[in-house]
Amino acid sequence: MSRRLAVRSPADPLPWVFGAVLVALVAISAASFVLRGAVVADARTAAVEGATVVGDATAVLVAGATRPAEATLRTIAGSLGADASLAAHADRVLALAGPPLASHPSIDAIQVWGRDGTVQEVRREAGGDIAVTQRQALAPEQWIALTRAEPGVVWTAPVVADDGRTLLHAALAARNRTGEVVGAVVAVTDSRVIEDALAASSGVRFGTAAVTGDGVLLAGDSAVEPPAGTRVATGSGAVIPHGTSVYYERPVDASLPWTLAVQVEGDAVLPTIATLERTMLTFVIFVLTLAVVLGLILWVLRLPAGELSARARTDALTGLSNRHHFEVRGHDVLQAARRRSARVVVAVFDLDNFKSVNDGAGHEIGDAALRAVADGLVEASGPRDVVARLGGDEFAAVLWMASHDDAERHVERMRTCAQDLLEEAVGERFDVGVSAGWVDTSRGEYRLSNLVRAADHAMVSGRRTEKGAAYEGAHG
Repeated sequence: MSRRLAVRSPADPLPWVFGAVLVALVAISAASFVLRGAVVADARTAAVEGATVVGDATAVLVAGATRPAEATLRTIAGSLGADASLAAHADRVLALAGPPLASHPSIDAIQVWGRDGTVQEVRREAGGDIAVTQRQALAPEQWIALTRAEPGVVWTAPVVADDGRTLLHAALAARNRTGEVVGAVVAVTDSRVIEDALAASSGVRFGTAAVTGDGVLLAGDSAVEPPAGTRVATGSGAVIPHGTSVYYERPVDASLPWTLAVQVEGDAVLPTIATLERTMLTFVIFVLTLAVVLGLILWVLRLPAGELSARARTDALTGLSNRHHFEVRGHDVLQAARRRSARVVVAVFDLDNFKSVNDGAGHEIGDAALRAVADGLVEASGPRDVVARLGGDEFAAVLWMASHDDAERHVERMRTCAQDLLEEAVGERFDVGVSAGWVDTSRGEYRLSNLVRAADHAMVSGRRTEKGAAYEGAHG
């Protein structure tokens, strides 16, 4: 293909595709080397990150074990805030606190504190029955004072009961519509709920874990502690690698005064670390081999594939888009214009008295005339325009208009330029010219077939009066 034709031919995407594939393969190969080195060098870092993930997941599970108690507190506190007299009626307290106590075995008791010091305690008895007991508090303001300073649920320090169990207390203030504290609700929970959550966690599956509060072991293994010779601020989020294991400590949750510590074995979390180097080496060799083979194939196919692609999209004589490519690219341009509310002109061009050139001078001169018209249309078109030969001596263009462009002047300029080069190509012995018809999208018609039909109708109608001019057609 000549340089002149190649310039106006539609951009061939195949070289770009081949180049992109080769670049991608080279990038993958290079990345494989870098990745292999990084993975092998950072195996310990991977173990640390794995331990962190395990610890964070364990913390979420432990924190989730407290949610039933907190949800129960919010429900009862809402009712107490709406009606402060509730605290003085044992039957109403039982009706309100009994169902959640029955539904959540992890909650041992629920206490409803009135502002006057009345305490109604709903507790699960030894036989499984739920009963309510009323007593007078010695310090009725202790829970209210504690919760007044905090808007949400407050978990206090764990308490070791007479029977050896560790009990956890959560309190929530009950507030009326004005925000005044009118009482409090307390949930008493056995630390076994934390033990159960810990037992089901990944922290225990991949190592050991413990939850403490104010120096009291709530659940887990008391042997979990920082490596010898290291100091860790409680709940600091410290991660300490030690041999093949990793020690990780963090707060269980921002709303809970407890600390979680996990000691995770790196090989347990990431068992493939030991064989990762060999795996990565095999992967790198495979990628390099694939890159070389595909690169050779693409190199061999690049020229024939490019030529086939160009032939499928271009008119062999003029190098312009053919009818199929014109329909595809024209549709794309029109849809882009529709999305942006831009104006597009569709124009058709036809040669006047062209048959006389073929008959009088032969098809070689006729072909030169068609190439000259193509050169003129391309010379007067813009970089975003689509110019095509539809067949014979019929040409078409989809023209993207800027806001300040004059469509009629643009089409006339293309027609004139094509006609000038046509006359130069055939000489003075033939009375030839170029006629055009055009429409735009100003009335909302963006279907290419309709616009081409309207432009063609405008040109045919106009040529009955005068040839060698551009005619505007009815819009869509």
